[in-house]
Amino acid sequence: MKESKTRKTRQQQVVTIDHGSISEFTFEQALTELEKIVSELEREDLTLDNALHYFELGVHLARHCDSKLKGAQGKVTELFKGQQGQFIENVLGLSLESFVADGDITDE
Repeated sequence: MKESKTRKTRQQQVVTIDHGSISEFTFEQALTELEKIVSELEREDLTLDNALHYFELGVHLARHCDSKLKGAQGKVTELFKGQQGQFIENVLGLSLESFVADGDITDE
């Protein structure tokens, strides 16, 4: 009991982002907002309603980030196509697979 009286909790301020405006965010903006939401979700004093709100908002932001990444990957893939539509297997010593892999690029 004594612990709950002396325990300080910061006031909850719910982040509100219009779901429609998320589509206008850059990847970096959406990722920044997503990081803020993750930080809020990690709080111990978060109410259930606020947790659900943040979770829903986070899902929308994560989907937006995923969409932006897939779009960028598509552009990179297009850049690797030759004039005849075939894939260029080697550009500056990097294959398409190693270039779009999860950052683990090694010299072969």
